[in-house]
Amino acid sequence: MISAPTAIIDLLTNATANGLVERKLVWFVVRDRTTAAPIGRGVWDGSEDLAITVTSGITGFEETRDYYGAQLASVGEITCTADMTVQSCEIELTHIGDVAQQLVRQYEARLAQVEIHTLYLHPDTGMPVGTLLDWVGEIDKAPIKTPPIGSEGQIAIKTVSDIMSMLTRVNGRKSSYEDARKYAGGDEISRYASTAGSWKVPWGQKSV
Repeated sequence: MISAPTAIIDLLTNATANGLVERKLVWFVVRDRTTAAPIGRGVWDGSEDLAITVTSGITGFEETRDYYGAQLASVGEITCTADMTVQSCEIELTHIGDVAQQLVRQYEARLAQVEIHTLYLHPDTGMPVGTLLDWVGEIDKAPIKTPPIGSEGQIAIKTVSDIMSMLTRVNGRKSSYEDARKYAGGDEISRYASTAGSWKVPWGQKSV
């Protein structure tokens, strides 16, 4: 279950009267073709580059990321279901965007991790109110459409939902020994939580 900040709840509650302004943020984790090192790149459907803090769909922790403007053309409909069906979402990048070209040509984008957030802006000031995570998935296909002369083209990227990633995601605030100790009044119950799973205890003997 995703909990929304109070500011976003208020914004959505009053959307009928005040209006609602949304933008999409897309984060890719591709790999260097030579070293296989992971590289994060963000794009959004605004015109300027943006640095903003979002909640990671994998770790559950907040991260400040850079999102490049004038690179994202559109994000397809994201369907929410109550079953285990694997859903898909298509992302279109601008064909002439330098970051977009880099993502699919310079780096290895196959099976790259993808996160989509919605950025909510204040309808009067245009300032960011907050973000919500919409999608965690991976790239399934990333065909490049080369346009005819005089026309525009797009890079259409098909992503599929990463169900297991969402099911096994941990809450960073709950899994940390330091946080558990602080909120439990000094209780040491979580002291060995991160290592207990790897202990080897012979049958019929006590662990030391």
